[in-house]
Amino acid sequence: MREEETDWALYHKIQAAQSITCEQLVTDSGLPEEIIAASLQRMERGHLIRQTPEGIRLLSLQEMLFSCRLANTMKDTPFVLENGVIRVKKNGDDSDA
Repeated sequence: MREEETDWALYHKIQAAQSITCEQLVTDSGLPEEIIAASLQRMERGHLIRQTPEGIRLLSLQEMLFSCRLANTMKDTPFVLENGVIRVKKNGDDSDA
């Protein structure tokens, strides 16, 4: 299965569940944890989902647009967006929103 197909299938599983864990995705999809983790990373980088300790959820359209805008415009600012919270970057903190 191509990466895009995996991402699409998992995206719809997340959508149907509202909130789901990585372990539940492994069980429900039958895919190895490594493939699930890689797919989740791609979807998070693509501003489609958010992973938290409580589970994985889809971002709303507004959250997607805001997250994408911040990632593209705030790279050189002293601020970063983490889990919906804007915070000041620490010295040497290169994390992107």
